[in-house]
Amino acid sequence: MKPGKLYGVGVGPGDPKLITLRAAEVLRQVHHLFVAASTRNSYSAALSVVRPHVPEKATVERLDFPMTKDRDLLKRAWEENARRVAEILKQGKDVAFLTLGDPSLYSTFGYLYRHIKKHLPGLECEFIPGISAFQAAAARLKLTLVEGEESLILASGAEGGRAVRELGQRADTLVLYKVYRRVEDILEALEEIGRTKEAIAITACGFPEERIYEHIEDLRRQRPPYFTLILVGGRR
Repeated sequence: MKPGKLYGVGVGPGDPKLITLRAAEVLRQVHHLFVAASTRNSYSAALSVVRPHVPEKATVERLDFPMTKDRDLLKRAWEENARRVAEILKQGKDVAFLTLGDPSLYSTFGYLYRHIKKHLPGLECEFIPGISAFQAAAARLKLTLVEGEESLILASGAEGGRAVRELGQRADTLVLYKVYRRVEDILEALEEIGRTKEAIAITACGFPEERIYEHIEDLRRQRPPYFTLILVGGRR
């Protein structure tokens, strides 16, 4: 039996109205949907966004991914989840994996896809692009990110202010993902390079609980949610 087709579906930043036509089309036609959820709870943000587009007959299955830096634990989770997705594909069923934003940008899907290919080397796969959180945030803020010959750098804030110190003076505009655990050090780094006043933070962009921090110092001594990003630079 020919394996089904795998789709990595970017569902956008959180607003159901920002799903692409192609994403909605795929969601209506696939047999099986997989969504990522933390081992700490069963909630899937991506699924909450696309619910109106998912037919009742579709099977929706949760894949648990631990929120940990333990590489061995993560590897086991990737392998177990990839094996499960491959089982469904081998039945000839088309499968979609939902991811917030875009599947090519800080997405769970990339890791999963590489592991699935070990089980199905000739697998047919399509990445469905979605609007990324930083694009939606810029639109929400009416912010022009770059113009002319200016540069834009996307970086991870998982290691605190390291990316800011290394890249913050080379980029006209800097976008920081994964800032929620190391906010204090990131703020210190922005102050060191003199760009604090250019920085804006936005949490849960596109969701009902969205919040904008025009004065980024307001993030101090807080624990912002997982979906928090910082924009440094741009024009309003």
